[in-house]
Amino acid sequence: MLKKPSTNYSPQSQTSAGDDGCDGVIHFGNVDWWYHNRGHASVRMATRIAKRVPTVWVNSIGMRMPVPGKTEIAWARYWRKLKSLTKGLKRDQESGMYIYSPLFVPLYSPAMLRLNGWLLSLQVKIVCWRLKIKHPSALVSMPTMTPAVERGKWVKVVFDRCDDFTTLPEADKEQVWGLEKRLLEISDAAVYVHEGLMERELGLVKESVLIGHGVDFDQFVAARPLEGARTPIPASMRDLPKPIIGFYGGMDEYRMDVELMIKIARHIHPSTLLLIGPKQMDLSRVLAEPNARHIAQVSPNELAAHAAHFDVGIIPFLQNEFNEMCNPTKLKEYMALGYPIVAMMLPAFKPHESLIYTANSHDEFLAGIDNALKENDSSLIEKRRATVSGSSWDKVAARVAKLLAVS
Repeated sequence: MLKKPSTNYSPQSQTSAGDDGCDGVIHFGNVDWWYHNRGHASVRMATRIAKRVPTVWVNSIGMRMPVPGKTEIAWARYWRKLKSLTKGLKRDQESGMYIYSPLFVPLYSPAMLRLNGWLLSLQVKIVCWRLKIKHPSALVSMPTMTPAVERGKWVKVVFDRCDDFTTLPEADKEQVWGLEKRLLEISDAAVYVHEGLMERELGLVKESVLIGHGVDFDQFVAARPLEGARTPIPASMRDLPKPIIGFYGGMDEYRMDVELMIKIARHIHPSTLLLIGPKQMDLSRVLAEPNARHIAQVSPNELAAHAAHFDVGIIPFLQNEFNEMCNPTKLKEYMALGYPIVAMMLPAFKPHESLIYTANSHDEFLAGIDNALKENDSSLIEKRRATVSGSSWDKVAARVAKLLAVS
């Protein structure tokens, strides 16, 4: 059932569409607003576009059916999605963006995808009617929503090419690529965060744009200034033994290296391994280590206040096919904070090798942490910050808004 949004959009604030402009954006999201990582690049863009024009974030309908005994935390995934579906249409007070949890069938055969396309398209039309959006553009981050996009009438369609979903475990690679290719063909543009993925798909879409990532630079710098006190330490971190080796963000079994995290905890004991973010995987083995701690998801506005108290920021990712095409937003945020960073080597990190400690094995990663903790070159802080000082989410969102024909 489509619930009435908690706050109505003011008619005076609604943008009027010109001859070629849109009066609203429907963002077919790749995460669920109610339980996934809201620091994701797609969310950062959407919340800023919502400042310009009425924007609806349509929660992800997923890529695969969780299978108990095969998919990690399968039952938890069922439960959290059921809770999300009860929320209907709501408005986020801070950004002004609307969040919609669509009804769909959690099956991914070609027939079910067509059915879900019809269901989703109908629901989006009703949402647009409710919000008086007559000329929407579509920003699409999830290929399983392609059948719905194909059924819509849009001013512009932009494919947010944030990941290579064909490499997602348990997904049907051939089917997913078919959906992605269809979406590339009907899109007016595709925006990329990874140059390698963009180069691979040149010629498959009308316009390819490398947008990269932004960073809330001033916020992160202010949280950890070169001189003076850092932002007050959050209560949840006050009693943690120092130094703190930290990571924040979405944690999925196909992204995070569990064995490495366990080794890190044991290597730095009695110091703290701190993980911040929603549990999207089974972390029980890591958290069984006495010096490993977990803090549930915090809002993007609270991230800097927490991360400022890390002594080393880590990116303990698997070197797998999925991560080959990733470009973590946290890298620029860590660099804005200025402290040492240790990461498993991936293509996205190569341009920054001189400023971070990269590793190609677990032993190299642990040695990187040791070297990071001994770092005493303050010029590296300034160099890291200078590298990302010109980046901003407002600039990224402005480029995407232009492609969407947002006035």
